[in-house]
Amino acid sequence: MMNIRLKFIKGYDTKYISHLDLMRTFQRAIRRAGIPISYSKGFNPHPRISFASALGIGLTSKGEYLDLVVEEEISGEKIVTELNKNLPEGLKVVNAVALKDGAKSAMSLVTHARYYISLNLKNDVDFEKSLSDFLKSDTIKVFKKQPKKDFQLTELDIKPMIKEIKVISKEDQDKIILDCLLASGSKANLKPELLIEAIKNHMGDVFQIESIERIELYTVEKGRLVPLLSVDNR
Repeated sequence: MMNIRLKFIKGYDTKYISHLDLMRTFQRAIRRAGIPISYSKGFNPHPRISFASALGIGLTSKGEYLDLVVEEEISGEKIVTELNKNLPEGLKVVNAVALKDGAKSAMSLVTHARYYISLNLKNDVDFEKSLSDFLKSDTIKVFKKQPKKDFQLTELDIKPMIKEIKVISKEDQDKIILDCLLASGSKANLKPELLIEAIKNHMGDVFQIESIERIELYTVEKGRLVPLLSVDNR
């Protein structure tokens, strides 16, 4: 038995694939690639694969992760090569590493996510000043639908979940790119769409979202943020 962690890209051609369809796509690719995947026990065996964090529909990513268990030893290079032959356009595995026995799952490790958000400005607005004022607020409250409570709206303070926001590109007066580091995972999870909603509540309807791309998923190790592929579990 071997535990393997994959890092993959979800590009433009697959950004509207749901998380369930993404799982089925990988299961099919793993089977076609001849990777000796391990199956769960019981009446309804299923491939032992798990994703680190579901990505919202319409988003692209350069930093998605998938854990899988295989029955026999296989090199990371072979997994990458064979999977990429069987994945559709828009999905690409960029790395695969073996994990040590007892390593924590990618899903349990995630604490933060980094996103690049491209915005088209509608009006002549000093966006950077407005963003600075927004981040100085003691609380940033939004309403969030709670699936476990029949989708009731619950007021939520997202300020503690915003770790960093900065403008990294201003191509012209009408377009900017935000670098956003947000809480992610089981303990606290801020979706970028909810952040954008909060910014709009503060600034008004002065921009339109062009694209949102997840850049990386992190965990905290020895007091610093570490990408999931670099965690000390090998």
